[in-house]
Amino acid sequence: MKNKYLYIILIAGVLSSCFKDKGNYVYTEHEEITVTGIAASYDKISLVDRITIDPVVTSNKPGAEFKYWWGLYETSVQGAVPKVDTLLRTKAIDYLVVQPAKGWVLVFGAKNIKTGYTKIVTSNINVITQFTRGWYVAKTEAGKTDLDLYLTPTSAIPGGKMENVFSMVNGKKLNGKAHTLRFYQDYKALTGTSFLNTRSLFVVTDEDASVVNIGTIKEIRDFNTLFYNAPAVKKPDIVTNGSAAFYFINNGKLHSIYNMSANSGQFGVQQMVNEYNADYKLSKFFYSAGFYDPYFFDELSSSFYSAGGASLQLTSVNSSATSKMPAKNNNKRLLYMGFKTTAQTFAVFQDKTNQNLKILSTITPSVSAMVILNDTLAASEKLYSATMHTLFNGDENMMYFVVGNQVWSRNLSNRFEQLQYTVPVDETISFIRHLKYAVSADLAFNYNYVAIASKKGDSYNIRMFTKTSGNLNPIPAFTITGKGEAGDVMYISPSVSGSTYPNTL
Repeated sequence: MKNKYLYIILIAGVLSSCFKDKGNYVYTEHEEITVTGIAASYDKISLVDRITIDPVVTSNKPGAEFKYWWGLYETSVQGAVPKVDTLLRTKAIDYLVVQPAKGWVLVFGAKNIKTGYTKIVTSNINVITQFTRGWYVAKTEAGKTDLDLYLTPTSAIPGGKMENVFSMVNGKKLNGKAHTLRFYQDYKALTGTSFLNTRSLFVVTDEDASVVNIGTIKEIRDFNTLFYNAPAVKKPDIVTNGSAAFYFINNGKLHSIYNMSANSGQFGVQQMVNEYNADYKLSKFFYSAGFYDPYFFDELSSSFYSAGGASLQLTSVNSSATSKMPAKNNNKRLLYMGFKTTAQTFAVFQDKTNQNLKILSTITPSVSAMVILNDTLAASEKLYSATMHTLFNGDENMMYFVVGNQVWSRNLSNRFEQLQYTVPVDETISFIRHLKYAVSADLAFNYNYVAIASKKGDSYNIRMFTKTSGNLNPIPAFTITGKGEAGDVMYISPSVSGSTYPNTL
């Protein structure tokens, strides 16, 4: 009880002292430094444009005196600590942009030397070059591959052209016939003394490969230096990504780079197919979806495998009890497999024993329980005779395919087939692709096309069609023309990343 009274007395004393406070405290107004005149972002062409800003700096404290500084640091850094490079120590900046094409952050600091208070303002600097926006075409002339670039200054429709930019910059062409372009923003290249994320374009032929810096088109690595130990046979099949890794199939064998740790941008030794190191040959057709492990098909064993970038051995795929065809040893030849959604894909198979048997399969990928549902194709169906295919990336449930000089569609829900386009008789179709670019930060350049590439004599045509309810509109939105035969086409912009497009054919 005495303790209770003591607590009451103490509390009363505290309250009494509070009420007797005559207000001897001095409250200092918080300083506010205001900076105006710096935009949230700027687009600048390296070696051409300048950063010219003269901000207005004020303080609510009278008599403020400031000292200033400007700095710049790279945004996409992995495996290293971002470093702020000091540019100037003046209020105004007039600086020629010399940085490589990628994302940077401009930093402005204003310090009141009387109070020690500092205000920091940042702005995103998107450094570009003449090479960082436009349609790239990998094309082949006389057994050699080069790149043509179609400039797109205001929209996805070309407004200019640069021919043979790969050889113009690197003084050489690639051997072989072009078949693949792949872009990645996080491929590691040597910058100074560190291997840093570099916006890079892979150019792949049936005999050669190269990866270039998209800001300069300067070669980072050729085929031999892309590997720790270059394969004896040069026969590149694919480059892809998935599950935080890059994958390269050469002569049917898989090599990888685990990209979530420091690396030199070189692919390792070929992965084994099993603990016995049996022979295998992976198809050029595969399924890759975002951050999931990719799925491959071994043409020798007719079996599906998955792969992890940090592994030395492929992962065997098991079938679900509901699957109508085994994932292992199914005695099939894979004629096509592509990307439909992140949860489902479609494939066309041919039986190895009865080559007249062809199957359209719906596949739900899973390492532990892959589901394959089959639809046997009749010889009278157009898809039965198809030589090229493409699936609509996330759009209508349709597949486009080539029969002779005609492009047909097949509704994957009801099997309905329809002729969509016939190229002129003096042209041969080289490839078809569904190309879609939907980036909210780049709306003026968004598009959704079906590309039909063809060869006429010693020239190529790539017709870009829009579509309505899955059907091609009668006239192309535009046509890209150039010398040679086109093997692939890709739209590049500062907003493109390795996940913008599907990595499958």
